[in-house]
Amino acid sequence: MNEYNIVSSIPSCVWTNGVAINDRIDSMYYRSSSIKDYQKIKKFSKIKRVSNYFDVSKLSGFEYTDYFTEENLKSGTVIALTSQNVMENQINFDNIIKIPFEIHNSLERSKIYPNDILLSYTGQYRRACTAPQNIELHLGPNICRLRSTKLIDVHYVSTFLNCRYGQSSLDREKTMSAQPTVNMGRIRDILLPIPPPEIQRYIGDKVRKAEELREEAKRLKKEAEEILNTELNLSYFNERVKYAPKMYNWMCGELIEARIDSQYYINETNFINAEMNKKGLKLKKISEVASVGKGFSYTSLDKKSIPYIRISDLDDLLINFDSVEMVDKKTYSEKKSSQLEQYDLIFAITGATIGKVSLFYNNKCSKATLSSDTAFVRLKDKNDAAYVLLYLKSIIGQISILKGITGATNRHLSLEHIGDIFIPVIDNKLKREINIIVIKAIDNMFLSKQLIKEAKQDVEDLIEGNFSMKK
Repeated sequence: MNEYNIVSSIPSCVWTNGVAINDRIDSMYYRSSSIKDYQKIKKFSKIKRVSNYFDVSKLSGFEYTDYFTEENLKSGTVIALTSQNVMENQINFDNIIKIPFEIHNSLERSKIYPNDILLSYTGQYRRACTAPQNIELHLGPNICRLRSTKLIDVHYVSTFLNCRYGQSSLDREKTMSAQPTVNMGRIRDILLPIPPPEIQRYIGDKVRKAEELREEAKRLKKEAEEILNTELNLSYFNERVKYAPKMYNWMCGELIEARIDSQYYINETNFINAEMNKKGLKLKKISEVASVGKGFSYTSLDKKSIPYIRISDLDDLLINFDSVEMVDKKTYSEKKSSQLEQYDLIFAITGATIGKVSLFYNNKCSKATLSSDTAFVRLKDKNDAAYVLLYLKSIIGQISILKGITGATNRHLSLEHIGDIFIPVIDNKLKREINIIVIKAIDNMFLSKQLIKEAKQDVEDLIEGNFSMKK
């Protein structure tokens, strides 16, 4: 006898037998979309529960209360990961917290070991990744670890948890409180499709290769930053910022611009630009070496096919094309002044994220446009793009961008101010070298993301009976 019989998908209506009813009697647990995905997993040739292959554990309430104190977090040296650090098949080390090493060692149950699967279980998103080698890590709030007790490819399993069917399983098992949460018992009971080892390895290898490419991209970015830092001596100017005037400043008449508010002229940027001139660095305004334009507002139900880049799509060096909205070809053709070209720099110009800058470069996407909360800088010499991007993302570059913000409640950056930002000029050979390194880093990031997408698709094809290693 079937556990479930789907009567209707829209509206959702499901018949279930008494055996299938567990302690969950809310209708959301039995909605048709979840049942369809559950039934597909259940039909796989070999399925086991998470608990058959993994020990599942999290930071206990008393561990957090007793040991994650303000004093300990101030003196901490070991990274404790929280749900915001666990991304899809990777760890984001921004906004981390740290605990003292001796506490890390004493809380054995919540220590993280290499190849543990880390899963965020509270909040809107439930994402999984594997713990890297050669770094001490600890569980923080709202994440758990799955430690394998039998031979299984952990990268395959983390990919299953991130794919459509894993996410459907986790979403079904969530319980609603202040935040949606999946408790440890329900995580242990989630069904895992277990393919032969060679298929697990085939899928897992894609994720491992993606991790290698991502790490290589980080190394390349750091290499390019070090070249620029050495050439411009940015570390020296970072230190000099603290000596910038805070209360008053004398300005030559020719330096007075459209702004007449005093704070615009009493800031670190003017001071650092003067310091750079003293050190013999040649400075040019962006308007001297580039054109500046902005995007447009867009709403349409027409057929869409051209990427429409928004602030939320700016992702470190590059554009996150996985999240972009699309515009129709007719609108794209009409908005010629907002059409992007390869190597354009994209700026966030409104809200709390002013200062974000990314590069429009993608060897598979030649056309794109952008939204009204972003602007582009099109450099006359494309070889300038990478070094200018890195400079603008540096401490000194960020100060230069933020100088021009107007508005108290609705912050804004004008195109005029972007054009007035001073950029140090560097040697042509050096900027070409930086450009090659940064483009290689971006290519690696794109390929890494593509491999993760392929791995997820492989798992979904496996469950649906469409998988082939020959593809």
